[in-house]
Amino acid sequence: MQVKKYIANDMQEAVRMIKEDLGSRAVILSTRKVRKGSGAFGLFGKYVLEVTAAKDEEKQKPAPKNFDGLANRQTGYAQSSASEPPSPPEPKREPMRTAGPTAYAGLQEDISELKDLVSDLRKGVRREVSDEANVGHLRYEIHELKQLVGQLVNQSGELRKDDLHENLIALYQQLCFNGVEEKFARKLAEEVQKKVPKEEIDNFSYVKIYLARMFMQVLKIDAEPTKKDSKFSPKVLTFLGPTGVGKTTTLAKIASAEKMRNPKLKIGLLTIDTYRIAAVAQLQEYARIIKVPCKVVNEPGQLQGVIEEFRDMDLILIDTAGRSQRDEMQMGELRDFFKSYDEFKNILVLSSTTKDADLVEITKRFSTVPLSGVIFTKLDESTNYGSVFNHAIRFKLPLTYLTTGQNVPDDIEPASRERLIDLLLNISGEVADLKV
Repeated sequence: MQVKKYIANDMQEAVRMIKEDLGSRAVILSTRKVRKGSGAFGLFGKYVLEVTAAKDEEKQKPAPKNFDGLANRQTGYAQSSASEPPSPPEPKREPMRTAGPTAYAGLQEDISELKDLVSDLRKGVRREVSDEANVGHLRYEIHELKQLVGQLVNQSGELRKDDLHENLIALYQQLCFNGVEEKFARKLAEEVQKKVPKEEIDNFSYVKIYLARMFMQVLKIDAEPTKKDSKFSPKVLTFLGPTGVGKTTTLAKIASAEKMRNPKLKIGLLTIDTYRIAAVAQLQEYARIIKVPCKVVNEPGQLQGVIEEFRDMDLILIDTAGRSQRDEMQMGELRDFFKSYDEFKNILVLSSTTKDADLVEITKRFSTVPLSGVIFTKLDESTNYGSVFNHAIRFKLPLTYLTTGQNVPDDIEPASRERLIDLLLNISGEVADLKV
């Protein structure tokens, strides 16, 4: 099997390069984003795709079914001394073929070959290897091959079922690679294939923009959560969430940005975070810098009185202690504070670095307090933003702000559909060029 790596600006260019070099039967073994150049750090800097592809060579005579032959033929490692076992293979992610009968037949060949390899490696472990380090290495290799076989089996079924156009397969793979849940990515690709004009299906740029604009339609955005509602005075925002997501810093960024935008705006800060020793001092310092009043509330019964003191304010921002979503006592205390205040706008603050399954659990537990929106923080610490989209699709909560660092008030921006799509597809303004 001939294996090569390609650097491209997008999946369309990568597919074209691979086809020209290796032919239409080439297999994409893995893709990953890498930064282009070595300039200063920038969250939204340009990424390029590094794509690894392979092409089957002509059939060779079967290698002897022993460990040495397998090491030479299959693993591709340089032979080393017995005291220096070869390094584990680099994990391969998301193998993909272009849909169609030829691709399906090729996948079946790959599956058969890999199954034979797993069987032979097992025999090699039992028959010829006694060194404990080598046994551990071979077990690791067998585990990796099992995973690859499973991926190929699953993918062969999906390709036959969906029969997606190759442009949509490339985009589907890009969405999954960036962390979008497989069922969401597949559903979106299927909808695009149904709706995109037939004469445009071969135009990769058109299909990509069409998909992006359809994705934008499922995102809810509230870019002005601080805008005063005529029904209530003042506007009250509470910031809820687990520990360590940056609630206090985010609150300070919003207060500072609003004060800079409108110096006459009356803002009051409250904190009910009396768990952390430095929490009150931190918020009071922020309040001193931007010259706004700050109050501390120790128990639910005090909250109404402080709200009355701030009745002439335009905006009240309430900081809360980080809560473990699994601590029922802490969650009960949170509900006690806010159960009588339906007019409050409760914003859930989440980190973009949190695992997808944990985001689901956190949101479900915090939903016992009615939620009005979501802020995602620490985008500068992540290169995979699919969890943001998975969350938006599952819970349909409006996205309000995105934060990209610790600097107050600079590293925050109102959420927008264009920015979110750019994070996912690196589309850089192209969305506006086509109306769907």
